[in-house]
Amino acid sequence: MNSLDHITLPHYLIGSSALDRYFRRTPGRNQYALVVGDLVELARGASAVTYPGLDDWDAAIHTGSGSLYLRCVDSIETVPWHPLPVMNFLYNAHERSFVDRFGVYRKLRDSALAPSDLPERAEVTDSTILDAAVLAARHGYHVPRSLHAERSWRLQLTAEHARMLWIDIVTGAAPWLGLQLLMESGFIEHYWPKLAQMNATPHAKEYHPEGNVWQHSLETLRYRKAYGALLSSALLLHDCGKPFAERTAQRAFDSHAEIGAAIARDFLAGLGFPREFTEDVWFLIRHHMLPGLVSQLPVFRTQHVMRSRLFPLLLELYRCDLSSTYRGPDGYYRACRTYRAFLKNTENPFRTPEGRKLVQLYVE
Repeated sequence: MNSLDHITLPHYLIGSSALDRYFRRTPGRNQYALVVGDLVELARGASAVTYPGLDDWDAAIHTGSGSLYLRCVDSIETVPWHPLPVMNFLYNAHERSFVDRFGVYRKLRDSALAPSDLPERAEVTDSTILDAAVLAARHGYHVPRSLHAERSWRLQLTAEHARMLWIDIVTGAAPWLGLQLLMESGFIEHYWPKLAQMNATPHAKEYHPEGNVWQHSLETLRYRKAYGALLSSALLLHDCGKPFAERTAQRAFDSHAEIGAAIARDFLAGLGFPREFTEDVWFLIRHHMLPGLVSQLPVFRTQHVMRSRLFPLLLELYRCDLSSTYRGPDGYYRACRTYRAFLKNTENPFRTPEGRKLVQLYVE
């Protein structure tokens, strides 16, 4: 059941959720709505309501498919003007129609996102910048640098708010736009300092054209075929251990996969992600170098990883990682061939995982 089906009171999707409907895109895992009524009425008319204690959202409904965050209002006429015009566009979920109180329809398809010149516009706050980052990541809006120039962040960011922001951005169609905005505005350095280290860690130009670890990680997101939170989180964080890895004569970033897996697990746990999710990200980052080696190593060294339900996703991470470098896709195709052979052999009762015939093995 869609989380919107839980609500009997009049309600309106707002911001990026309304734009998802307008542009006919798959709704995000988080949706946002205004509810006409008070909390008591909402609790009576909706099941499974929780109260997250967030400044902007009075209640939430969590389902297996995602979360719906709700703000109670007396009427939509009382909702204050948002400084980003497109954030004032609403979708009436009951009547399945759009509501344009301030005449912002003409701005929805503009490429640039900037505060309105209306005299009653609200002040651009820290929350406005985060809204701009989400709109950039989900809908591809260009945000003028003058809007998000490095600022002194004062927002009290809770774990749930940070998790909402993370999901909204990394599962967007263009997450690199929102993430770069957060980096340039100083948000990441202030709230997620270990990730900021990625932007100060250079890459060798002969392997990585992007210049540093952060830019490389953003580039990998461009090659996703699906926008799920698990793959997107693993891609963004797969090299987060490089700033903390030791440089040796043999390796520029020794043990960065192990270091990064631990950093990513702790970071996502701090945002309140469930244990299964953080462990899955740990697995993908810990083993993200392995697909490039499976065709060279003996099967007994790699089979414990190839047996995992996550190995196909690990291959997809490897493909995106390779695609963002100067190296071609040959390594990915070799890994796929090795994996297909492994699956075929493990399903064959007459062969070992390495492909040797069992009868011949017993005779020998």
